[in-house]
Amino acid sequence: MDAFLARQPIMDQQQRVYGYELLFRSGTDNFFSGVNGEFASASVISDALHLHGLDKITNGARCFINFTRQSLLDELYAVLPCETTVIELKESIQADDAAVRACRRARDKGYSLALEDYKPEPRLAPLLPFLDMLKVDFASLSESQHRLVAESSRQFGLELVAEKVEDPEQFRQAIDCGYNYFQGYFFCRPQLIQSKRLPASQIQQIRLLRCVHDSEFLIDEVEELIRQDVGLSYKLIRYLNSPLFSLRSKVESIRHAITILGQTRLRQWVMLLTVGELSSQKPAELLNTCLIRARFCESIAAHSSPAKETTECFTMGLFSLLDAMLDQPMSDLVNELALASRLRFALLERASPLLAVLQLAMAFEQGDWMTIGASIRELGADEKTIFADYRDAVIWASDILRQAEI
Repeated sequence: MDAFLARQPIMDQQQRVYGYELLFRSGTDNFFSGVNGEFASASVISDALHLHGLDKITNGARCFINFTRQSLLDELYAVLPCETTVIELKESIQADDAAVRACRRARDKGYSLALEDYKPEPRLAPLLPFLDMLKVDFASLSESQHRLVAESSRQFGLELVAEKVEDPEQFRQAIDCGYNYFQGYFFCRPQLIQSKRLPASQIQQIRLLRCVHDSEFLIDEVEELIRQDVGLSYKLIRYLNSPLFSLRSKVESIRHAITILGQTRLRQWVMLLTVGELSSQKPAELLNTCLIRARFCESIAAHSSPAKETTECFTMGLFSLLDAMLDQPMSDLVNELALASRLRFALLERASPLLAVLQLAMAFEQGDWMTIGASIRELGADEKTIFADYRDAVIWASDILRQAEI
């Protein structure tokens, strides 16, 4: 059986990554058909440890993995590191004496436990003293239910995770309600401010982005624009001198860097570094998501049938969250960058030959298995290859951020 992976970040109140929920399936269509829950839980744990590499896909952060009641009783978690593993139980679990004893054993061994989709009801009360976290579908609860959740949190010393937080307003509301951690796409949404103007430094960076993307690639102009930004110059040279390249001689100038990278790779890395600068005032996970999308879109393009332009798809993934980075409408930004029409339309989520590639990347972030399956078929790609591409994109982005210290 092939291993399938998606992951969703869980953020703290400072919008830093606290952990990742790992979502594994046996396939994109009828993904649990013929597979019982215990076998699925065992496969998740085995794949995370031996196939994907737990540290690589979580970058050392906490790992939330779903456990069935039986896999909890069987202590399948014992092979996972207790310091970073959160045993996530479904709200539908039978809270009998055996389950309570199993939760106590896991806690005694140093593991954290969370209850997913929690709604206050008496049948779950026996589990609460042995949990560390409650995960709540934030928007689905009434005001009175939120008060009961807060009461349970105070009584048993539980941390609260708000799920499906989709925008900055919900994020602020969840903080006000006492939630500690947050799962959703609020950090990817632009917070528009009327008549907001871009600072001069960001205008300069937008000019650089436009310059490297222009069909007439003027190396002298690119070099001059990079040289005008000391931070970007430093990061570009430092990156090339990192162990990732293992060059025999040190890169000491922007011109030397341009010569080594060549036109195509220079385009990609100038875009990467510039987008890193543009996102510097935003959560780090926003840039991480951009890098994963860029690399993944590039791979999807190469493995589609017929194949699509990989450089263009890399650009699309990297630019796909510019509106959230700069709190500006995407329509204004794509016009400022003077992008080709099919790339511009894809970023605006309008009809474009590239749109299916971007939609597939976004579906992986959401664990939207039905859309993933439909998009893979639409693109004429191989399912196993695409899932491997996503895993590799996650690892690649983590390596880039660590090497470049962006």
